[in-house]
Amino acid sequence: MKKPFLHADPTNFICCILLATSYIGASTAAQAAAPDFDRPFQFSLNLSNADINLKSDLAEHNVNLDRIAISVFSQADPRLQLGFVTGSSYLTLDNDPPSAGMSLNGYHAGLAMRSRWGSNPQLGVHARYLYQDTRNETATQTVVLSWHEWTAGISATLLLGGQLELRAGWAHHEVDARRRATGNINETRRLELAASGQGLLGLAWRTISGGHMGVRLLGGDYRQVEFRFAQTFR
Repeated sequence: MKKPFLHADPTNFICCILLATSYIGASTAAQAAAPDFDRPFQFSLNLSNADINLKSDLAEHNVNLDRIAISVFSQADPRLQLGFVTGSSYLTLDNDPPSAGMSLNGYHAGLAMRSRWGSNPQLGVHARYLYQDTRNETATQTVVLSWHEWTAGISATLLLGGQLELRAGWAHHEVDARRRATGNINETRRLELAASGQGLLGLAWRTISGGHMGVRLLGGDYRQVEFRFAQTFR
């Protein structure tokens, strides 16, 4: 049975990091120096793992979720960027008899915005909507877990030495999920995030060519570690 990407083989995860790092490094020689938010176009690769506490009327469920995503942002004006996010999702759901022993695989896609004010330190806000659909089936059981996810947050960013970026803030998550089971067990159950507020910490390194390599941590009932590799283009 297929396991989630980040748990199935650590080599896959390491290869993604090496490829992203090589890509950003190669771009350095070809790009002119400019601040990240003054560029009109940004592409990024995001690798994340999250432990999410969902609850239903009957029980609480922990979701272990791996995502591999790409995002593209384009400026609507000098201080506002709009973009889209899409990628693959791999998860397990505990305390759920229909999906016991299953890894659910699928996709996610959505829209996002972000904005920053000031120079150093900067105040930033961000928001995102995602739809996610994951599923798996055996000879006797089919399980589908789909959800809508909304995120909004505020953060402060301090730039040290022109390249090292420190970030701290707060994020609000909402997850509205539905698990549908057919086969030996026929059941539909609605799940939602147990609590919605999380602390946010981030550390990133900016290259002079507009590259960006960083890690972000979320706490609370949506605990997440995310690695991000980005490059901006004219």
